[in-house]
Amino acid sequence: DTRQGGFTTVTYVLGADSDVTITVYDLLGYKVREWHFASGDPGGGRAGPNFHKWFGDTDVGDKVAKGGYIVKIEVKSSKGTQTIMRKVGIIH
Repeated sequence: DTRQGGFTTVTYVLGADSDVTITVYDLLGYKVREWHFASGDPGGGRAGPNFHKWFGDTDVGDKVAKGGYIVKIEVKSSKGTQTIMRKVGIIH
């Protein structure tokens, strides 16, 4: 619930240091928010578990509307590229 400072935690585990891009889309496919982490970046590109908080805001800082969103995590490393997608619900 973003009205009370709530957030969604995007969690993923990397087998090796990797370049990571996390993109949030609305259900119409429009990009809402995006983060990039370089390989080895302690904010999200290091091997092992990674946790990234999303406070329900857009790239320009506006709060998103309540409803469903898609989170895409794209990982690129020397072992190849992998993409996963998950659903997220935002309430106000």
